[in-house]
Amino acid sequence: MSVGRPLTRDERAVLDALLADDVPDVATLRVQASTVLATRGCSCGCGTIDLAVDPVAPLAATAERDPVEATVVDQDGRVVGGLLLFVAGGRLTGLEVYGFGDEPLPMPPADRVLR
Repeated sequence: MSVGRPLTRDERAVLDALLADDVPDVATLRVQASTVLATRGCSCGCGTIDLAVDPVAPLAATAERDPVEATVVDQDGRVVGGLLLFVAGGRLTGLEVYGFGDEPLPMPPADRVLR
């Protein structure tokens, strides 16, 4: 397992929110999420993180799949960006945060994430 840090409160809440819905093999992904560590995923200043799952955690049945997607809104409810949760090799691998504006979008609080 690569060196990483525990998720911040916002990162954990967003990851849990993305895995709250019924996505393929969500039970296994939730087990993986409970073991995950994070590293900086991008150098632009956005909230994107790479995820490292404990190697003994079970593999998801689908090794490669489309990411789990969500929309990010601002405090006024306007869409300002989105989130993509990636799975590769049967493991959670990254949580991308992207914005539609000129400035990098930080990891949003979970109450600004719409599925």
